[in-house]
Amino acid sequence: MTSIDTGRKGLRRFASALKSCASAPHALGLGVRRLVGDSTGNATMLVAFAMPMVIGGGGMAIDFAQFYLWKRELQFANAQAAIAAAWEVLDSGSSAKMTDRAKNAFAVNEQITASFNTDPVVQLANYAGGVGNSVIVTSSATKRLPFTSFFTKGATTVSVSSQAAFTGGATISSCMIAVDEHSGGAVTIGGNAVFTAQCGIAALSDSSKTCTGGYDSSGTCLGWTGQDAIDDNGNSYEIKAGSIATAGTISDTLAAKAEANGDTVIEHATNLADPFEGIEPPSSEGVGPGTYICKATGKKTQATIDAFNAGKADTDKLVLGTAYPGVYEGGLSLGCNTVFKGGVYFIRGGTLTINGNYGVTSESGVMFVLEDGANFKINGGADINLSGMDEADLQNLGYTAEEAHKINTMLIFETDGNDAKQNNTLNGNSNTFLNGALYTKNNILDLSGTADVANACLLLVANKVNLTGTLNMTKWCKDPPNHPTTIIYGSVSLVA
Repeated sequence: MTSIDTGRKGLRRFASALKSCASAPHALGLGVRRLVGDSTGNATMLVAFAMPMVIGGGGMAIDFAQFYLWKRELQFANAQAAIAAAWEVLDSGSSAKMTDRAKNAFAVNEQITASFNTDPVVQLANYAGGVGNSVIVTSSATKRLPFTSFFTKGATTVSVSSQAAFTGGATISSCMIAVDEHSGGAVTIGGNAVFTAQCGIAALSDSSKTCTGGYDSSGTCLGWTGQDAIDDNGNSYEIKAGSIATAGTISDTLAAKAEANGDTVIEHATNLADPFEGIEPPSSEGVGPGTYICKATGKKTQATIDAFNAGKADTDKLVLGTAYPGVYEGGLSLGCNTVFKGGVYFIRGGTLTINGNYGVTSESGVMFVLEDGANFKINGGADINLSGMDEADLQNLGYTAEEAHKINTMLIFETDGNDAKQNNTLNGNSNTFLNGALYTKNNILDLSGTADVANACLLLVANKVNLTGTLNMTKWCKDPPNHPTTIIYGSVSLVA
């Protein structure tokens, strides 16, 4: 049979079926209803239609979870980098190393994106009307996402930005420190004193002067309470300290003079410290008496000389006008031009008196330890040139390397229990060279009279310090080995 015949038979059957439908509309309607009501295979069709959406939704969920994981880690690392860079500028006063510090902080705080991120870009920016008072850090990471890349035909990039603003802060060094923590006038300057050495003044005292009586229409305080930690007495003095810092407040007139000369003035500092706190002076226990003789007269004196020289070689025998280390009961007062042998001199009570009539030098590093109420008076006149003990000498005394570094060049060291009844006095002249640290944490230091002190590398740390009379301190050594450096912290905040 040909295909044409087959087709004709099919058409005839179709026509017959149409006639049957036409003659029986009720049966047609019943068939259609049956077809519509048949649900066999619906679930399969629905699953088939939904599968692309299910698979696509799962793929998108996985990709977006990955995307947000990258973004969260990158944002955190970026924020830490901005904060670190802001602290670098605040601490150092320079932006020279802020990028290096930001990159270090960034690297420490990110792991997942470490292999495909870019180096953070760090730049200074203005914030809230300030100029160069914030740091902006931007970074990004680029990588293909498994599902999204089918549609984008490329990698996905996550970009983040963080901004940290900073205020205040300074790095200071101090050659004069008052360690009393609460008294007013812990550092006081007055008279015709001149302190223009620019080596820094600090007071740990939190004593503050505050206006409690309100202000009149001109802005003048009607009543003050308290006393400034760093105060002045009169206004004839001259000040150019480089920096003046305290945990309390500073006299308005003193602060104004200092700022006019370019000084950094910081009140309510929170991290000033005693640079020698916790380190004790050498002990005098078991130490014999020291020997110092200017004139070999009298039987008692000769007996002392003979006892000292017994059994010693000629090169080690006592020399008149030479002071030898040991314990000096009741003090030590110089009576001739004097050379101090290197070592520790324990002044047990009384006064260490170096007056202006004689020249004084140290053969090598010396240390004077004040105990049992001892104090000192150094009055210039002739040449005075004394140097404290260096780190090697201090380690030989039993100090650790760290301790020796802290008390390097210690010249006068007061014991904890020392309570002198008189103030310590430094009243030198232009030929008074003291190379070292003077530490009297329990007693007041007076820089007074007509002290024209040409100090080499002097560090003064006392309970309180008074600068009075016609004091003239204009020069300090260029690179002191023992002046403590303090970072006065400002504040850093993440603002974007």
